[in-house]
Amino acid sequence: MDETYHSRNGAISESKHVFIKQGIHRTQGNIHILEIGFGTGLNALLTAIESEKMQRKIKYHTLEPFPVPNHLITALNYGHWLKNSSMYDAIHDTNWENENALTDTFFLHKTTQKLEYIKLKDSCYDIVFFDAFAPKKQPDLWSEPIFSKLSQSLKKGGILTTYSAAGQLKRDLKACGFVLEHPSGANGKREMTVAIKP
Repeated sequence: MDETYHSRNGAISESKHVFIKQGIHRTQGNIHILEIGFGTGLNALLTAIESEKMQRKIKYHTLEPFPVPNHLITALNYGHWLKNSSMYDAIHDTNWENENALTDTFFLHKTTQKLEYIKLKDSCYDIVFFDAFAPKKQPDLWSEPIFSKLSQSLKKGGILTTYSAAGQLKRDLKACGFVLEHPSGANGKREMTVAIKP
């Protein structure tokens, strides 16, 4: 797709800002997260670290129809940079299509099913990490029917957070009933999007 997996200005800082600060830190207690775009596993690793730090149980359901090759995962070595290589390895080594308890607080369920086709439970998730490739690269995923499906899967008061602040994204989210906030984006980006299900 000729697209990068993360911001060239800092992948870790972007993920912490968009998904940890604007997602997890807006919630309390034990939570259930749906991630669209497992990719390199960085968001999952940061979430696992956060769950341990806060002692909050987090169920993490992540979709990735096109898993990143192992040699790229090894080269990225996010476990080294975040001083948690054992967890990073466990996240990538764990079986797909089953929920796995990686710690007492972090439960990971990876699937290769596509968002367009997967059946999601109604009112199941507290947060959606929407980390798909940019709208220009995957327009079918950034669409009103998809956001309607995600809204249905979120609990009341649930959050969808994403790095994008595209105009069409905002219009589609509003059409699905979300209330929008636009905090500053990561690494100098003007804004991002947080959508809340009323």
